[in-house]
Amino acid sequence: ELNAYLNKYRIELDPHLAALVGRHSRKPWTKFINAENQHLALPEAIDFLDKLLRYDHQERPTAKEAMAHPYFNPVRNAESSRTRP
Repeated sequence: ELNAYLNKYRIELDPHLAALVGRHSRKPWTKFINAENQHLALPEAIDFLDKLLRYDHQERPTAKEAMAHPYFNPVRNAESSRTRP
């Protein structure tokens, strides 16, 4: 994905940095879930993280779009119930 991004925007990566980065295949987010963090790994959280961590800035959500993500539904619901008369 990094190379596709670099090619799309005709970005040349410094050879030293390219050597440090190397070439790696994309790992599914589920590979990073373990017993200690599985209680935090809700599907909405994984989806939100996936959308935010894109190389291509055109594919990333804007701040407004990010705040509208379903991950924040519990916060919006709590806020709306708190402010109801």
